Amino acid sequence: MSARLALPPEIGRQLQRVLRLVSPVLDGAGSGSGRTSSVVVCPARPAEVRRRVAACCAVYVAWDNRYGCRYVGSVCRQGRDAVADRLGEHYTHPTAGTARRTSWCLLTVLPLVDGIRLEAVRNAEGWTARLLNPVDGSAHPRVDLTQTPASLAFVPHQVR
Repeated sequence: MSARLALPPEIGRQLQRVLRLVSPVLDGAGSGSGRTSSVVVCPARPAEVRRRVAACCAVYVAWDNRYGCRYVGSVCRQGRDAVADRLGEHYTHPTAGTARRTSWCLLTVLPLVDGIRLEAVRNAEGWTARLLNPVDGSAHPRVDLTQTPASLAFVPHQVR
């Protein structure tokens, strides 16, 4: 993996509330302090993401060149290249791909713990979008204001 890029302070400030909420389900964070140590920062290019991010499940945020939040998404798939593959799909979208390749400059990735439930991944995406209010995209998962990603993450599946 390549050396980590520093989290720009402007983005760090915007992510503080998100990190306080999702830190219990971040891979490697372990504390609810809102630390940024688990956040991976990289140029918003699939090849760079492939080199720097190894996560099956993650919430990712695309930022423009002025550190404005452009997009919030999530991925939960097999394989360490899940985030890079998803970014590539965004860039090949028939109508929005070109605009995304042009305006998305930096990506912050919040890798989530192994074994996290899909419901918790979607909840983390919904909360992140709610807190960051991205310019692009509006089809974010709704969140139940009484549930956090941590409250959903490790609840056993109910057998019917």
